Amino acid sequence: MIFKTRYSEEVINKDNIEKENIDKLAEDAVSALKEAGHEISAALDEAAGVTVAPDSEGATVAPAGKENGQDASPTPAESIENLTATSEKASVNEPASSDGEDAEVAPGVENFAVAPAGEDAASVQVDSDADGVPDGETTGKAKKRRPLVKVLTGILCACLVAAVIVLGYAAYLAVKLGRVDTENIYKNIEMSSYLYDSNGEEIDRLYYTEDRESVAIGEVPDHTKNAFIAIEDKTFYKHHGLNLVRMFGAVLQKLSGHADEISGTSTITQQLARNAFLPESKSQRTLKRKFKEIVYALKIEADLSKDEILDAYLNTIYLGYGCYGIKSAAYTYFGKDVSKLTLAESAALAALPQAPDTYALLRDTKGEATKYLKKYDLYANDLSKDRRDQVLDLMVEQGYIEPEEAEKAKVKITKLLKPHFERKSSEFTYFTDFVTQEVENDLMEEYSMSAEEAEQLIHTGGLRIYSTLDQDIQRAILDEFSNDNNFPYAEEEPQAAMVVTEVDTGNILAMVGGRNTSGQKLFNRATNPRQPGSSIKPLSVYSAALQKSFEYAEKGEPFPFRDYGFDYNETELWGEYLTAGSRVNDNKMVFNDEVWPMNYGKSFSGYNTFRSALQRSINTCAVKIMLQVGADYSMEMLRKYGISTLQDDASTLPNDDNPAALSLGAMVYGATPLDMALAYATFPNGGIRNSGASYTTVTDAEGKTVLIKKKETTKVLDEGVAFIMTDVLKSVVSRGIAYNASIYGTQVGGKTGTTNDDYDYWFVGFTPNYSAALWMGTDHNKEMSWTSSSAALLWSRIMEQIPDITEGEYPPQPDDVVYVGGEYYTKGTEPY
Repeated sequence: MIFKTRYSEEVINKDNIEKENIDKLAEDAVSALKEAGHEISAALDEAAGVTVAPDSEGATVAPAGKENGQDASPTPAESIENLTATSEKASVNEPASSDGEDAEVAPGVENFAVAPAGEDAASVQVDSDADGVPDGETTGKAKKRRPLVKVLTGILCACLVAAVIVLGYAAYLAVKLGRVDTENIYKNIEMSSYLYDSNGEEIDRLYYTEDRESVAIGEVPDHTKNAFIAIEDKTFYKHHGLNLVRMFGAVLQKLSGHADEISGTSTITQQLARNAFLPESKSQRTLKRKFKEIVYALKIEADLSKDEILDAYLNTIYLGYGCYGIKSAAYTYFGKDVSKLTLAESAALAALPQAPDTYALLRDTKGEATKYLKKYDLYANDLSKDRRDQVLDLMVEQGYIEPEEAEKAKVKITKLLKPHFERKSSEFTYFTDFVTQEVENDLMEEYSMSAEEAEQLIHTGGLRIYSTLDQDIQRAILDEFSNDNNFPYAEEEPQAAMVVTEVDTGNILAMVGGRNTSGQKLFNRATNPRQPGSSIKPLSVYSAALQKSFEYAEKGEPFPFRDYGFDYNETELWGEYLTAGSRVNDNKMVFNDEVWPMNYGKSFSGYNTFRSALQRSINTCAVKIMLQVGADYSMEMLRKYGISTLQDDASTLPNDDNPAALSLGAMVYGATPLDMALAYATFPNGGIRNSGASYTTVTDAEGKTVLIKKKETTKVLDEGVAFIMTDVLKSVVSRGIAYNASIYGTQVGGKTGTTNDDYDYWFVGFTPNYSAALWMGTDHNKEMSWTSSSAALLWSRIMEQIPDITEGEYPPQPDDVVYVGGEYYTKGTEPY
């Protein structure tokens, strides 16, 4: 797969070697070019009558007719243009062609004459001041000068040497580089990655500074493509990457000291090469950078079609106001897709590459040529007007449009602008941050990337991340979270977090980690633990008891009960196994000379069944059952349920190896809403826990698969045990303390949770298709005024907004489950 090889160590090392070769050869080429430049300058100076003073400074003396300090020599570009003069000229004022046109005279060499054909060039002298004495001669014999033909021939030779050097090195490196794939064109360009919901709708873009989106060349109108070609590179379809006349003229100007920078020479292909392969040095205008640009341009032209080149160019060009690529610019400036661009809009965009920040069509503040757009609270910037008109005129000149079309398209910028921005919404922030981290972790594992490499790829690699998010559920949570009436009073603003997952897949359908928050990289309470209170009981106590009994019954062994001395004839109350019908006494228990635990209301109710004890969330019963299960088994069950924050290191204090943590949820770190939602889905999913997933697949910009989310399943419970626990938890809602969680039209199962001093309220529950965990509390443990029933009520208000919440069925009664005396048992554990 291309993706793997691109990021393999071998390819990375190869890229580094190639860059080193280019750098070294570029330096050699520049040195050779500079030597050629010295020869050109010397020839030009001599042609212009410049002599060198015989002093140690090497100062020059200006030729006659020029003030000191003025440059009397022609520019190399001018000299090249005037090389059409031939040795057949009788003089500079005579026609040089048979069609009667006057010959051009090179600036700075007006005072030279060329000998007519057949005459000795040395015999021709120049008298510029009409004093009868040739220039440069005072007395005695006339001083001979080099004939202009020889001078110009020297210049031409030097130019050819420069051309051979540049093109020779470039051709050599072009062969060494190998093929330039389309993927490599975008490798060094920051392309925004896209995040989609479960229906394929875009919900977010991931990028650092350049929000860049690609568009296929077939979607770009012809007049848009032609506008860029007309102003940037009219010979685009004819050249092979370089405009040699423009390029060498500029290079010679630089070499001979007549220009500080090399500019105005780049073809569209060279601009693409600069953007794609030389991003760090693209603002430099040096011979070395220009040489490397040429190498890449030649390779691009050799390996890609003109359409592919234009496609990449339009997708990588910066068009001002944070617009990277033509699609982003069309949307930002005109509020439309590229395919809908008009001729006037296309000309406006084509005018921008020369100075994108200066010419940007929008500004946030008032400027030299701006007009306030009240509707958008922005300023229209009209500094590019002349260049926009030039684009249209060039399109006429080059035959792309008719003059009437050009005039019609020359409209005010305010008539074109319809700004539109993707305001980054915070409604998906918690989920977006989570899925981004999950993709980053999977990239690191799959491709042996570092965290930095994976993060950079996500934000610059143009990935398409197909997430599991359900926008309707996400918004339902946000809407209810924004309603203060849903939350109790506290000294500090109550916070909340909720995660909704799909029972049979483990897909995370919604995640909100706070309320009344905005921005990015927020503290996510959905993935940060809080003490779960009694909501831990179904995991570490009740299902653990049924599962352990099932395992002993399968082996044909009785459950190993222990008498802890809390009750008279305690072990006789349980039966042969711990089952939903086992009896357990809710009475005072004493630990370390203290009555512990206490129930809510600080009262005791006597004998209960396993089922009724869970329905009423009796703490004493939970502790007694957990002691029979054993701390080791209970912690092992929590690990299977995926409670990632369990502190089970016995060598570390404090830890969770105690009845308070395992029976009542007084854990060192607690549990996260995400872990709890996935754990509870185990019950209606037949005892199988899914690892959870926030995305399904990730592709690159070309649609090639980069990642497929790998899921892990864990068999936590026997199918029969899961069925019984599902039924018991449904009764907690239908006949127990969690009645506020009920939803009309479906059976809800679940459990509330409250911690000491009312710091945390939980409800974790499920329907046939969904499992969800809701926490509410304060960030700094402030007592709240209500009870966990408020969490159950809010859970219900949110979940009932899911359109198909009443659909689906729970798994049927398994073959290994029997119904005896009004209770369900796994076979072998039922009472005789």
